[in-house]
Amino acid sequence: MQSSINRDGFLPPDPDELIEEGELPFADAARDKADTSLTALQREVRLLSARIDMLRLDAEAALKAKATSIDANAHVQLGDYPWLKLAAATSAAFVVARIVRSLPFHVLFAGFAGHLTETRRR
Repeated sequence: MQSSINRDGFLPPDPDELIEEGELPFADAARDKADTSLTALQREVRLLSARIDMLRLDAEAALKAKATSIDANAHVQLGDYPWLKLAAATSAAFVVARIVRSLPFHVLFAGFAGHLTETRRR
């Protein structure tokens, strides 16, 4: 019968005790596996980061193209200085709305009623 005591006179460490202490019985194999997994995850993170950067650049290019298209359409419809003309039209509508609001309602109704009676007479 063979003794389990080693040359130094100690019993070999129990694998359960090694796991409790934080050392795996096959630490090198587990460490290699963990390193391989870590390397694979780092590669995946780099690939995802590159894809996100590509999507960001594509989105920026699409927005710039859309803005250029909108600007060209505005120039076609309104001629030179389209934004100034649009601002002037908006301001004129605002001023007219303020004037109409400040008029008394009975004056507006009387004018409208007069217009209706003229239309009926024709």
